[in-house]
Amino acid sequence: MKNDFQILKKENQKLKKEIEKLKDLVTVDFLTKLYNRRAFSQFLQRACQAIKWSVKHKTRRQQKTQFSLLLIDIDDFKKLNDEFGHLYGDKILKKTAKLLKESVREFDIVSRWGGEEFPIILQGTNLNQAKKRAKTILKKAQKELPVTFSIGVIQSNPKYSPKQIFEKVDKALFKAKEKGKNQIIVG
Repeated sequence: MKNDFQILKKENQKLKKEIEKLKDLVTVDFLTKLYNRRAFSQFLQRACQAIKWSVKHKTRRQQKTQFSLLLIDIDDFKKLNDEFGHLYGDKILKKTAKLLKESVREFDIVSRWGGEEFPIILQGTNLNQAKKRAKTILKKAQKELPVTFSIGVIQSNPKYSPKQIFEKVDKALFKAKEKGKNQIIVG
């Protein structure tokens, strides 16, 4: 009986490890090791729900539940891939992911949306703080990477759904690209 218990315990531990691996496959981008689009969408949904809840209940938590959203795009990434190849492009994506993770706090959410776009949820951050963080990221990229970034920035608003918030930050990013790239636009 004791031996059966030990066998079951070991099998249970193996299953737990396998479940963790599967969670990573579902939520983590293979190349950059950042959260993927699916995980980002869930984090954004939760952040928006927390803001709506705090406003509805008029708690002091409201300040803690505000967030800002950055949407970062690597400028002219297609040209880089075309000129130097996809393996070099992958290397730049990995370096970008590392730079972004190192540029924010450990509890901020850095994700890869797809291609060369990276959304970041800056927890408990107002618009001015988010703009400062975006400027820091731009400067750091100019020093450490052979590419530049365009960045859209928006602060959360309890009136916006996750889709609306993302659309607004996406429009800001588009304006940054339209105005010459390598800059920050607030939505």
